[in-house]
Amino acid sequence: MNKRLKLVFLSMLLLLLVGCVRPYKTPHIETIEPHQTAFLIPLVGNNKANQQEFMSESYLEERKVPTKEIEIPQRWVQTGRFNNQGQWRDSARLILVDRSPVTREWTQSPNTGTSSKNEGIIAESKESISFMVGVNASAQIDEQDAAKFLYRYNNKDLSYIMDTEIRAMVESAFVASSGKMTMSEIIEKKAEIINKVRAEVIPYFEERGITVTVLGLKGDIEYLNSEIQKAIDKRFKEEKALEAQRVTNQRLIEEAEAKAKAELRAQQIINQKEIEAAEAKAKAAKLMSESLEFQIKLQELENQKIFVENWNGELPQIMGGESGLLLDLPINDLGK
Repeated sequence: MNKRLKLVFLSMLLLLLVGCVRPYKTPHIETIEPHQTAFLIPLVGNNKANQQEFMSESYLEERKVPTKEIEIPQRWVQTGRFNNQGQWRDSARLILVDRSPVTREWTQSPNTGTSSKNEGIIAESKESISFMVGVNASAQIDEQDAAKFLYRYNNKDLSYIMDTEIRAMVESAFVASSGKMTMSEIIEKKAEIINKVRAEVIPYFEERGITVTVLGLKGDIEYLNSEIQKAIDKRFKEEKALEAQRVTNQRLIEEAEAKAKAELRAQQIINQKEIEAAEAKAKAAKLMSESLEFQIKLQELENQKIFVENWNGELPQIMGGESGLLLDLPINDLGK
């Protein structure tokens, strides 16, 4: 009997001990992707002692996770009388900031913009002509600005910020600049206007952890008044036709000039050849004349040579006197 009671007692004790064991604490592992920056924020501990700096930019910077994988610390939260009645809960919250670039195209046409809605930027000129322009923009969160962005925007989606705050500021700056110009000035100085918009928008959001990498106009100006648009289109066609005619006229002029130059060049070549032929003929005649004179002189020398070779040393027997008469004198008597 005592043995049976002991067994029952031991069984109840063992059951009680086993029932008081807490469940196994499964590790909570999180992986951080290359385009993400992670911050591990304690949920319990000494946060209350640091209320002044809690969730400040410097506070977040100190809690940036330097690794690409982290185990979230856990604590046991008892929910019942017994030790095993409870659950494991995270002691810290992991916040992931997505730094992926985001691009937006705010246009009127559903075929060209990011959204199918009409998101073109509407403005008005100095003379109250309403018009619309398209804008394209790209932005991202740099690694060193992740804490700043998280503090300023509480980790809102960057696409949402671009479609709300950034777009609103772009529109405001564009409208302000356009309202000071006539329509002609706006058309002429579109680049100047968008540069002013960039100078206002980019530094503003850079201070808030967002880097605007692209901000520019997209497409042509579209007038809200259809009649103005028709007049603009008509003038555009006329200008294009005039430009096409000007190009055609210029091409015809260039072709005529090229043809005239080619003909002139061909005639110059012919003239040059004729001059060269005449010069060559004159040179040939001169050479021939010089050659004939040379042959005559050569023949004279040859004759003199023959005379000298055949001379017997005697003087000629016929000599001319002062009267011009030829006298036949005996050579042998000249010495007597």
